[in-house]
Amino acid sequence: MDMLAIIIIVIATISAIGFKIYLFKRIRRWMDQDLIKVLAEGDADKKIFLTQMHLQLISAKTPRNKLHEALTEHAKHYSTTLK
Repeated sequence: MDMLAIIIIVIATISAIGFKIYLFKRIRRWMDQDLIKVLAEGDADKKIFLTQMHLQLISAKTPRNKLHEALTEHAKHYSTTLK
């Protein structure tokens, strides 16, 4: 193989990996927003509250596998305390 073929393969591979990472992060963001939407149950104030809690959990570096549980607990807390 000549040098041009190797460069093309490297660039294509790096582009594919970059696109996969971008798509993975985008899908996770969509899943989080869908979860917030479901937990809010059509209540706009609750959705805002859960979005803020989500941002706090992300900034606190909550593990991904605990994020769903934490948002569910915040949704329960909102419905019993803040309403």
